[in-house]
Amino acid sequence: MTSPRLSTVVVAWRSGRDTAELVERFPVDPRFELVVVDNGGQEELAPRPGLTLVRPGRNLGFAAGSNAGARAARGDLLLFLNPDARPEGDPFSALVAGFEARPEAAGLVPRLAGEDGAEQSRWQLRPLPGPLALLAHAFFWNPTRGPRREPAPGCAIEQPAAAALALRRGEFEAVGGFDEAYWPAWFEDVDLARRLADRRRPLLYHPDARFRHRVGSSLPALGYGAFLVAYDRNLRRYLARHHAPLWAALFTALVPVGALARLLALPLRKPRRAESRAAAARALLELARQGLRRFPEPAESAG
Repeated sequence: MTSPRLSTVVVAWRSGRDTAELVERFPVDPRFELVVVDNGGQEELAPRPGLTLVRPGRNLGFAAGSNAGARAARGDLLLFLNPDARPEGDPFSALVAGFEARPEAAGLVPRLAGEDGAEQSRWQLRPLPGPLALLAHAFFWNPTRGPRREPAPGCAIEQPAAAALALRRGEFEAVGGFDEAYWPAWFEDVDLARRLADRRRPLLYHPDARFRHRVGSSLPALGYGAFLVAYDRNLRRYLARHHAPLWAALFTALVPVGALARLLALPLRKPRRAESRAAAARALLELARQGLRRFPEPAESAG
């Protein structure tokens, strides 16, 4: 059997309709393979040519799920794609052509646009964050943003979001894939980009490959409180791994301060990810408590 040129890896967790729609829109073409990793809650998918379904039996998280999908995939080019992304035109052929034209690239970064067509470069195409910028997250502020205007094709992108990221398999495996300790999600793509940058392996913007994308579609299933704890725990891990240990310790000390400050501001502004002010208050109090005793290690499974 001839191997596909490009394998698309989709990690699905409680995203049944999104995943089913993506599968429906995926081309039936022997050059392209779709690997869906069912981390839980996925509706049954109808068999079709080019589709491989991986069922680990538990929620591996995004990093471990992506690694499992990469191991099951047969292509030498890997596209990691969120289930809420939709291809525009033929981005898969565009990626294959892009890798052929840019042999120096470890990876290519497709163009993401919202459902309204607005490009997402401010969210998607960011520089790698420094320690001071990461400390700001304790106060619910992320100062690290991508360019206000979409960059030119071929521009190097330091930290692209893994919502749509194509990599050469050899480069992905050379850095050990995603770090599975970033569970269930967040900062695994930052960490991967940092390790590629340390090896001086460029990630280049390739807007010929286009997808429509809804940001944050998995958050409602997770819940605001679980999101806060996981996000801050993984941020602390990134700081400890890539910067001096003092930065991680300082972030841990600032988390309860920031959570209580955000709690005081609740009457003025409800966090957009929280379903209500009451839910946000409970989550912020729990975050402060967790921060005071350090963040717990993640459980093996979220069910």
